[in-house]
Amino acid sequence: MYEASREEELQKAKKKNKKKKKHEFRDDDVLDHRPYRNDRKVPERNRAAKRRTPADMAEYAPSAKRRRGGEVELSNILEKIVDHLRDQTSISLLFLKPVTKKIAPDYYDIIMRPMDLGTIRDKARKMEYKNRDEFRHDVAQIRVNAHLYNDKRHPHIPPLAEQLLDICDRLLLESADLLDDAESAIEG
Repeated sequence: MYEASREEELQKAKKKNKKKKKHEFRDDDVLDHRPYRNDRKVPERNRAAKRRTPADMAEYAPSAKRRRGGEVELSNILEKIVDHLRDQTSISLLFLKPVTKKIAPDYYDIIMRPMDLGTIRDKARKMEYKNRDEFRHDVAQIRVNAHLYNDKRHPHIPPLAEQLLDICDRLLLESADLLDDAESAIEG
């Protein structure tokens, strides 16, 4: 009797151990070692080659790279100006996004070159402006469109566009030195 109960206890203990054991993965796909990026061999470099200093490398830098710095500066300055214009919500609210056909169904029949502050900001971010005059021209286009479409329909809108252009001109004047530097870097 003692031996039978002892054997039963051993059987129960074995079952518990089997339950506690973690499953071992034996699938070949899981165990297959794939080389990681860090496991690849790096080709030996020619140590005898002359090391170049940053000054040496600047001589060989393509002109497009050097010009890019000026474009980035100009883009950053113009984007700050657009952000400032967008922050003037009492003035710029109507000019933040393109006019939809739902709001003005005949707008695109009258306006051939639509423009808004969102489009101007996107163009600045994409570095499409090569100088401040192109930027100012797009802001002035907002004013022209406001007059063309709204003079007789909504006479309170064109003065807002005028104020927007005035603020833009003031900001361009305040940033004139920075804009001069950026534009001269683009020209070469």
